[in-house]
Amino acid sequence: MNRGRRKAFFCIIAAVMLAAILGGCGSKKQAGATAVPPVAVELAQVKRGSIAQMVRVTGIVRAGTTVQVMAAATGKVKAVYVNVGDKVSQGQVIAELDNAVQAASLEQAQATLEQAQLGLEQAGAALKQAEAQAAMDAANLQRIQTLYDQGAASRQQLDAANLAATVSRENLAAARASMEAARARIAAAEAGVRQAQTALDNTYVKAPVDGEVAARLVEPGALAQGPLVTLVTTGSLQVEIGVTEEDVNYLKPGGEVNVEIPAVDGKLQGRVASVGPAAEEASRVFKVKIDLPDPPAGVKPGMTATVTYTTRRVDNALLVPKNAVVKRGTQDVVYTVVDGKAVGRPVTTGVAGDEKVEIVKGLTAGDSIIVKGQDFISEGQPVEVVNGGAKE
Repeated sequence: MNRGRRKAFFCIIAAVMLAAILGGCGSKKQAGATAVPPVAVELAQVKRGSIAQMVRVTGIVRAGTTVQVMAAATGKVKAVYVNVGDKVSQGQVIAELDNAVQAASLEQAQATLEQAQLGLEQAGAALKQAEAQAAMDAANLQRIQTLYDQGAASRQQLDAANLAATVSRENLAAARASMEAARARIAAAEAGVRQAQTALDNTYVKAPVDGEVAARLVEPGALAQGPLVTLVTTGSLQVEIGVTEEDVNYLKPGGEVNVEIPAVDGKLQGRVASVGPAAEEASRVFKVKIDLPDPPAGVKPGMTATVTYTTRRVDNALLVPKNAVVKRGTQDVVYTVVDGKAVGRPVTTGVAGDEKVEIVKGLTAGDSIIVKGQDFISEGQPVEVVNGGAKE
């Protein structure tokens, strides 16, 4: 081999060795880069228990019963004594109409009654006098008749006594008739007073029920031709919600639901009052009304409410935390630990609650599953259990 060829050969050998050395270094670096530290995870055991699937629907508080308060009389409104939001009691005067004419009529009727009462007193006195006179004349006639029969009285005396008795009887009958007429005038006058009093009372508009003023519809000076005030009956509030066709059959009249009213931080039990027989045309939901038997203080129509009710319930179900179930593609997976590595187990879920979910297929009671750290692992990845086991 000549000198030029040997030089070329050594150059090739050197190049091959350099490539080998560089290749070896690259392999070491790559091997070091793929060494992944274990992910810290926590375990829990699959347990059995009861679970309910809840549906939450937002609705609006409505006035359960509204009352339009109208005046029983006609005329101009003199005063309105309530404003929107005021609490009123049954019988409380909430408005007044001009009533000068009615008040004058009542005074006149009362004066007429006083006159009739005076006439009754006078008729009573006259009747007593007529009764006494008639009794006296009757006794005198009997005495004169006896004397006449004995020849001790003349015919003229007997005729005079007889005439006096007749006149007194006629006067007594007239006095009795006057007394009846006086009583009739009393009755008529009392009726007049009652009528006038009713007419005056009708100018005072009173609350027919306990409630809260929802609307003040007139002001002083207006004619009382329609409702003056709208009341919402106390304690009569409802929540109105729209329910889909999938869930409507879970709600029955009389059934209890949970109601939350954020504006007053109120939580209470509601009762289904009615379920719409057909879906609304525009929204395709069924209107459901829920009574609030004892609403918290401060709840008003128009406030937002959240209604929660149960659609499904399963007892003795296999339960795991909802966040333990992760999606891998289209498959629900729960991770377990085998030989220090994460192993995914495909599962089929059932009823889902707020925190737990039912496992229909894929796990058994007592299985240990990853409940923390599962979002950061993949199949076969090394893991480190940091809660000391799965005895939760």
